[in-house]
Amino acid sequence: METDRISSLPCEIMDNILKYLPLCEAVRTSILSREWRYKWETTPCVLFGSTCKVNIQRQYDWVSIIDRILLLHKGSITKFSLTIADLRMCRGIDNWLYFLSNCHVEELTLCFDFPDSHPVISQFLFTLDRLTRLFLVYGELKPPPTFRGFERLIRLDLFNVCISAGEFKSFISKCPLLEYIKLESFGPRAIANIEIDAPNLKFFSYRGRLHSICFKNTLLLEEMAFLAGGGSGGGVPKKLPNDLNHMHHLCFWIMNLSTIAEVSCALCLIRSSPKLQSLKITALGLRNPENLETAAQFIKAQQECEITLSCLENINIRNFSGLEPEMEFVKLLLSAATALRKLEIITKNNNVSGKARTEVFEELVSSRRASKQAEIIIRDFDQI
Repeated sequence: METDRISSLPCEIMDNILKYLPLCEAVRTSILSREWRYKWETTPCVLFGSTCKVNIQRQYDWVSIIDRILLLHKGSITKFSLTIADLRMCRGIDNWLYFLSNCHVEELTLCFDFPDSHPVISQFLFTLDRLTRLFLVYGELKPPPTFRGFERLIRLDLFNVCISAGEFKSFISKCPLLEYIKLESFGPRAIANIEIDAPNLKFFSYRGRLHSICFKNTLLLEEMAFLAGGGSGGGVPKKLPNDLNHMHHLCFWIMNLSTIAEVSCALCLIRSSPKLQSLKITALGLRNPENLETAAQFIKAQQECEITLSCLENINIRNFSGLEPEMEFVKLLLSAATALRKLEIITKNNNVSGKARTEVFEELVSSRRASKQAEIIIRDFDQI
């Protein structure tokens, strides 16, 4: 008789298989054999994802289904993920989070899949005191006055979650072990004024409208990435009060080098990162043509200010169009990066702002460079 291999698998392998399955799929494994029948009831990873979203049109009563599945579950739930694809499902959130408060949840994902509505997330969320990772999409976060913080939280991902600047500042300050923050905030209720007080923070990423940002007690910060707009640039300091001595990688997803405000913010962060090794920029290109000369003159003037990049080895600039502010910004970096090994420029097409790539190359090679051994590469996007 042929051996039933799937039924004879060790328990730890069964558990490992189940933890990667959405729960609707995990439940279906109960038909495989007697050994699998109740195995899903003890899986520590309960994931309601795309299956709920796809089947919502079938008018299933997902609140009752999830209620029953949680009641049948035995043991701890260390990871819980739920995509809420219909407003009708929101009536179950309080009960589910209350249930999870006794399950030692460490990783929680809640995705509200309707961007035009931001239901307030249940207060029971703030009772999950063992969280190490929190991932929220849409919804509104209102920490209660009694919230003492998530003392074990290491990673926080918020995508278009409504929360006031003051509440966000307070929330972050009550999570002392935070190492990773990824924040996306667009729309009229965007968190435009950000203050970060996180002594263990190593990575910070922001996409959205930004008026001001302040880092306090973030001396371990190693990597930052930005896609921001909306700031006025008024009062931007040349440097932050404290150097970011652990900052090695800095990325600007989209940066308008013809806007003084964005250039000022970028230079402030670059000057404040004396150990910076890698810089990546995606240029926005021609957007404010009337400001090109003003921006170029502003960047030229920065060469007279103190800027030293003794550890910067790699610079990558994409979507380069050869506008005067872009050229001056690259020249500024070349004049300050004493350890530069490679400057890579990716152009939008074969010609950059009416100049051939060879002209841009010759102009940069002949400009003042702090590192004579730096390799300068200019190529088209199609050649990547």
